[in-house]
Amino acid sequence: MGDAYAYKCQKCGYEEYFNQGHGFLVHPQSVQEYLGLKKQLFHYKTHNKIVSLSKENESLRIKAAFQIYMCPHCQLLYDKAEVKVYKGDKTIHKSRFRCSNCERKLKLTNIHRLSKATCPICKKKTFKRDHSHHILWD
Repeated sequence: MGDAYAYKCQKCGYEEYFNQGHGFLVHPQSVQEYLGLKKQLFHYKTHNKIVSLSKENESLRIKAAFQIYMCPHCQLLYDKAEVKVYKGDKTIHKSRFRCSNCERKLKLTNIHRLSKATCPICKKKTFKRDHSHHILWD
């Protein structure tokens, strides 16, 4: 189960929803279960890394969920499917993301503490959370 948070630009009116949590397909599971789906749920580089790791290791698990990231430079928001591959307690692979605007590394953000961000359309720092539009999804 997850949440979708609405953000709306106070200047240009652009609105976007950002997802956080896991759902029916994107959820913690074994690598074998994921590969058995015959469906590529994640970015092709992440998918290929999972396939490669599965050939080298047994009993791998995937912890996957949508998370909300922010560029520390541009202050643009992104929701991404964060994927961690681990064996026992050891993390073998973790997704890393970059800003599509400036190519800097994105930082995981606490959506509940975030007051405003940069609007991806008009580039003004008037992109604010609309508390009247909150969706629970599965």
